[in-house]
Amino acid sequence: MAKKLLSLIFVLVACSAQAQNATAVFDKMVAAFKAGGTISANYSMNGSKGTIVMQGAKFRILANDIKSWFNGKTQWTYSDQTGEVNIVDPTAQELQMTNPLAAAKSLKDAFSMTSLKAATGYAIKLTPKKKSNVKSITLYISKAYVLTAADYVTNNGTYNLKLTNYKTKQNYPASTFVFDKKLVPAGTEVVDLR
Repeated sequence: MAKKLLSLIFVLVACSAQAQNATAVFDKMVAAFKAGGTISANYSMNGSKGTIVMQGAKFRILANDIKSWFNGKTQWTYSDQTGEVNIVDPTAQELQMTNPLAAAKSLKDAFSMTSLKAATGYAIKLTPKKKSNVKSITLYISKAYVLTAADYVTNNGTYNLKLTNYKTKQNYPASTFVFDKKLVPAGTEVVDLR
């Protein structure tokens, strides 16, 4: 009986340490992102490929199927599917889908974290605390605490994100985060949904 109790205590301590380790790695990844200043990277996700530039809450995404700019208040999004630019002032919840810092806070609040074995760096599995469309998210993080890939398993399928050519302390003007009509087809309709 004592051996079983000792084994159970060991498992609980190991699970608790694993959760703390996962949270610590996650926090260090967020801190490294914040300390990176203006960041640029190439990304690919299920056939969508492009570049992303991030500066605090601001971002610009230029991809083969979508282009999006967010200046901290207003978001402009062009999609090949609609052939138009939509302008919105997104809510904090809407920004969680596109802004890494907003997403990080949401992830930490809504998901349990556990460490996984990784060939290099770290891997963290996030499992929703409440029933959700997302079944799990696995984050792959380098030894320098840079997110390099993520696997999203949802009720609608699996999405694989890969980040490459990650650069910190980049120098981009404020205009980078504002809609540039030269980057969409001429004559594209702009729809203001604010």
